[in-house]
Amino acid sequence: MLKLSGYQYFLLVVVFLILAPLVSASSPENGDMGPILIGVLANRGDAIAYEEWGPTAEYLQKKLPPLRFEIIPYSFDEIENATKKHDISFVAANPSVYSYLEYYGLAQRIVNLQVPGDPEPQSVFGGVIFTRSDRDDISDIADIRGKRFVAVDQSSLGGWQAAWKEIKEAGIDPLNDFSSLSFLRTHDETVFAVLNNTADVGTIRSSQIERMVKEGKISFDQLKVLNDMHETYPWYPSLLSTSLYPEWPFAAVLDTDSELSKKVAIALLEMDEEDPAAHAIHGAGWTIAQDHTTVHELLRSLNLPPYDQVEKPTIQEIVRHYWQTILGIVITVIVLSFLLVYTWKTKKDLVHALIKVRESEKALLSSKKELEQVNSQLRESKQRIVDSIQYGLLIQQSILPTRNELDTYLSDYLIISKPLDIVGGDFYFFRQEKDCFYIAVIDCTGHGVPGAFMTMMVNALLSRIIETNPEENPGYILERLHLLVQETLKSQSEQDYLQNGLDIALCRVCPSVNQLIFAGAGLPLIISSENGIEEVLGDRMHLGFSSSGKECVITDHEFNLSSGCRYFMVTDGVFDLPGGEKGYGLGRKGFQNLLRVLKLPLADQKEQLYLQLIEYQNTWSQKDDLLIFGFSVRGEGNHA
Repeated sequence: MLKLSGYQYFLLVVVFLILAPLVSASSPENGDMGPILIGVLANRGDAIAYEEWGPTAEYLQKKLPPLRFEIIPYSFDEIENATKKHDISFVAANPSVYSYLEYYGLAQRIVNLQVPGDPEPQSVFGGVIFTRSDRDDISDIADIRGKRFVAVDQSSLGGWQAAWKEIKEAGIDPLNDFSSLSFLRTHDETVFAVLNNTADVGTIRSSQIERMVKEGKISFDQLKVLNDMHETYPWYPSLLSTSLYPEWPFAAVLDTDSELSKKVAIALLEMDEEDPAAHAIHGAGWTIAQDHTTVHELLRSLNLPPYDQVEKPTIQEIVRHYWQTILGIVITVIVLSFLLVYTWKTKKDLVHALIKVRESEKALLSSKKELEQVNSQLRESKQRIVDSIQYGLLIQQSILPTRNELDTYLSDYLIISKPLDIVGGDFYFFRQEKDCFYIAVIDCTGHGVPGAFMTMMVNALLSRIIETNPEENPGYILERLHLLVQETLKSQSEQDYLQNGLDIALCRVCPSVNQLIFAGAGLPLIISSENGIEEVLGDRMHLGFSSSGKECVITDHEFNLSSGCRYFMVTDGVFDLPGGEKGYGLGRKGFQNLLRVLKLPLADQKEQLYLQLIEYQNTWSQKDDLLIFGFSVRGEGNHA
């Protein structure tokens, strides 16, 4: 045993007295900090919540002494409020409730539950739609129309929302096509409501029927499953009627200590599937946090919170963020209006002068001088209009990304822009958000000044959407843009609608994960690589025009970045460019052939490509605005 001298013992005591308060004040593992509260969604009632999740709290206490953990059961309505008030440090809830918390930044999942399965534990679940086995009048999901339907809770994913999606896709409206729709607190109550004939059809989450059979409460031969999904998911071990979604997450509430969250996550991942705590929650341990994209898509398809309404920027927000652009538009409109009136007046004066010339040859000399003066005025007026439009061009160019922005994120690029007039409706867009950036080519309705006005409005709306939804894929952003353009162009009369819109090709590029996601409305993405040229078509629709009742759904196309790839986005003015002997449009194949011939770096390819287009056009007149944006990505991976 080590022996200390009196002096060494005195120094040790002094050091302990100095460091002890610091450790006590700074350590999250201080035993005096009180219990760490874990909020649990009590979907089967408070008593069962304590029974199921209490062993998990005890498990964490054993793994992380001297910390103390305590379970707090909450209903579906209570758990959101507890999270907002930071009454709890961690939360365990079903995926739809968690996805709502995640959307508003209230919680972040650290691990996901696993449940027993054959041959391996499962980290996904769904819903079961069932009726009594003796109901000969109900054999398929189409037979539930006009029946009494019962579910667990409106906020329960497995106990209602998963089934709701399947029912909706079968063409049945639960609010109008059921004789009654009721919600109970627990899965057990829902099952017994059907068995006791107080309801005709019910739905609960998967694996709950197997649990109740194991507990001796029911038997399999009492129930009949509707919309059986085992042909789709043959590996899933439980009864199933819906698509599958990630299991319950265990999440850290906002501002929970990151070191504490890390230790809790590691402790849960180390839980053995045979541990009593795992058995208590009918689980098989925990796994790494799962992607909840499918859950967000489910909520969005059902218009459930947080996707129950489309956000639209207010007039105040648009003015605050884009007052300079708005001021430029107003000034341009005033100047152009003045010049149009002035031109009309000048033209009127010219007509009078010509009449005087025809009235008398004797006044030819004087009339000639007057005519020359008028022509001079017209030239001055025209020059003023051109100068004003040139100023409008400067305003339009102010919304375009700078060379520094493009050089930062793109290893190589080319831009060929050839408006039909001085200003036009074609423009390109760039915006960086976090580790990714968005790049787009947009073709707005019209040419000249009207087209330029559309570009400024679309640029403002697109920037706003990406700012408020920085992690959304291009397809969802274009759907939002379609709605906002419609709302912006709608007049006070619901029957009066400005017939304007746009075509767009939009890419979300994330070099850190080697990913490019493309979505298009009317415009394609052309990929040039060593393997040849591939054209990825956008959806055949135009954004913003008055709706005929058709839902706007835009498809996402995902690619891995490749060091040898070049990506081109072009407006239809390129394909429609007349040329050759008979003035036929260049076409998609003609443009692709130009790309096959030109193998130079994009910065050098620009001049050659422009000369090829001019050579093809020959003496034919351009019909539309023309824009080509080609790029390769800085920092992209070396594999396709």
